[in-house]
Amino acid sequence: MRDVIAVVLAGGRVEELSVLTLVRPKAAVPFGGQYRIIDFALSNLMRADLEQVGVLSLYRPSSLIDHLGTGAPWDLLGRGRGLKILPPFTAHSGSEWYRGTADAVYQNLHFVRRYRPRDVMVLSGDHIYSMDLRPFVDQHRRTGADLTMVVKRILPDRGRSRFGFAEVDGKGRVIGYEEKPAEPRSDLVSLTIYLFRTEVLIARLEENARTGRSLQLYDEVLPAMVSSDKVFAYEHDGYWRYARSVDTYHGAHMDLLGDEPAIRLGDWGVRTRKQLRGLGDQPPARIESSAECVDAIVSPGARVAGRVRRSVLSPGVEVEAGAEVVDSVVLHDCKVRAGARVDRAVLDKGVEVGAGARIGLGSPDVPNCDIPRALASGVSLVGKAARVPEGAEVGRNCIVEPELGEGDWPAAALESGRTLRKEEGSAA
Repeated sequence: MRDVIAVVLAGGRVEELSVLTLVRPKAAVPFGGQYRIIDFALSNLMRADLEQVGVLSLYRPSSLIDHLGTGAPWDLLGRGRGLKILPPFTAHSGSEWYRGTADAVYQNLHFVRRYRPRDVMVLSGDHIYSMDLRPFVDQHRRTGADLTMVVKRILPDRGRSRFGFAEVDGKGRVIGYEEKPAEPRSDLVSLTIYLFRTEVLIARLEENARTGRSLQLYDEVLPAMVSSDKVFAYEHDGYWRYARSVDTYHGAHMDLLGDEPAIRLGDWGVRTRKQLRGLGDQPPARIESSAECVDAIVSPGARVAGRVRRSVLSPGVEVEAGAEVVDSVVLHDCKVRAGARVDRAVLDKGVEVGAGARIGLGSPDVPNCDIPRALASGVSLVGKAARVPEGAEVGRNCIVEPELGEGDWPAAALESGRTLRKEEGSAA
């Protein structure tokens, strides 16, 4: 599909994901054992045979750049194909730090103009979904739209105020758009997947650069286009999840499990880069004779000698004999020592849970003191390379910041809803 190019918004840090995005952008957060969230958008683009993809990267891009490499895993390497990182840059004029999504695309119009595409697809790289983009492109061209946006019907109990909502008439044309309204007039949520006619996109971005205030696509460019241009909706009826908070990130992992999982990675054909840090060279997972694994995803290089139930284990994870991991997400190279129990938790890379320690004790009714709306379902989060001392007890909806050593714990117990910070040497 040479006459369509894609621009992927790789996202930054969000407070609702807490320490998971301290050292990486949302799009680079690991997911599903051996993937990163951006793999879903890139795999969808690959299956639609888009040949040129630019990735707008702003916040702590190192891990994202390492992961993307040359783009080869997504067939974005070779004659006529390419994946390009598009960070902020300085020039003799007209460039500065990205001030919003519209400004970020505007500052990279040189990338668009270089390929002279008929249409430009702009999409988020931090959503979990599988979608055939070809019918989307076909509808866009059949209707002669200046902009087509992908929408999905979301039930009222799904936290609707976090999204943008489109009002659509009987012919599929968008007649109204509001970003995060208090009282939505529609149940059609924008999935942040847009297809613009190139000349219209350039004109609207140039106008926004002159007159805009927020410089965001969603609350300035899109509403303006609905008022003045031909905007249509394309409805996606498959799975889609925006893992914006710790609770939704954990919940999306739970959607991988069960007898009828909502996410079937084997059917989705998701690609990732396995060359990075030798992931492709990991030995097969080892399940020892003392182990019990029920309804679990166990990645290559993992070793299980204890009990694992309804959990996702990334490469290199070790669960020692007598340890138990339940309803949890355990990222790369974590160690759960003998006799420890991890219940309803997310452990970032390189965490060590000491022998006999307990994570997930007490009432789930006390939300986290720092992010009460994003961490209230009973999940506790332990940051990258932290050490939970032998015999320590961690409640529910807790956060342990990265790289805390055993000497940083002020007491053997961390009460539900509390956050343990290194600089304070105490729990908040």
